Amino acid sequence: MWLDTSGFDAVAKELKRMREAQAPAIASAVNDAAKFGKQLAIDEIYNKYGFKSKSYIEQNFSLSINPKTLTAHISARYRPSSLTRFATPKHKVGKRSQRVASGQVVKSLRNKPTWLKGAFTFIGKNGNQVMYSRSKGDNSWRSFKEAKAQGVKALYGPSVGGSFAFMRDDLEAPIIAHLRKRYGQHAK
Repeated sequence: MWLDTSGFDAVAKELKRMREAQAPAIASAVNDAAKFGKQLAIDEIYNKYGFKSKSYIEQNFSLSINPKTLTAHISARYRPSSLTRFATPKHKVGKRSQRVASGQVVKSLRNKPTWLKGAFTFIGKNGNQVMYSRSKGDNSWRSFKEAKAQGVKALYGPSVGGSFAFMRDDLEAPIIAHLRKRYGQHAK
C-alpha cells in the first residue's frame, strides 16, 4: 500500500510544530528520570549489599544524557571491590583479658554476616588494603610473595557494576513510572 503525502503540508507542519513544542518537556522528563534512576540504583545497592559507605557506590556510577536523541545512560564500574569494604575485624578475649584478633566478619549482603576466622588485612603494593585468608595450622606461607607463589589470591566482593546488573530489572518499573509522572508535569 502506498500513501502519497502530497497535499498534507499543513498536517506535516502541524506535526513538526507539536514535536518541537514537546521536545523540551520530553528532554526535561528524561533528564529528571535519569537522575532519579541513578539515585534509586545507588540507594537499592546500598540497602541490599553490605558496602560500608554510599559514597563508594556513587563514585563508581556514571550518568550521561544526550538531549538531541533524548536518551540517558546509567553505567557502573565492573571492577571487583576489595572484601575489606564489607568487613569489620573480630576480636576475642585472650589470656590476661587482652584483645586478640580473631578474623573478620564480612557482610557482602546486608544483615547477613559471615565470620572468616583466618582472614586478615594488610597494605598492598599500591597502598590499598587487601584481605587474605589462611586456615588454621596453615603456616606454608608468611609473606605476600610466598602466597603468590602458592597461588593464594586476595579476597574480593561484588562489584558495583555487577550489583547494578543484577538489580536492573527491579529498577525499571519505578524509573518508567517516574518518567511518566515527570513528563505529565512538564507537558502542562
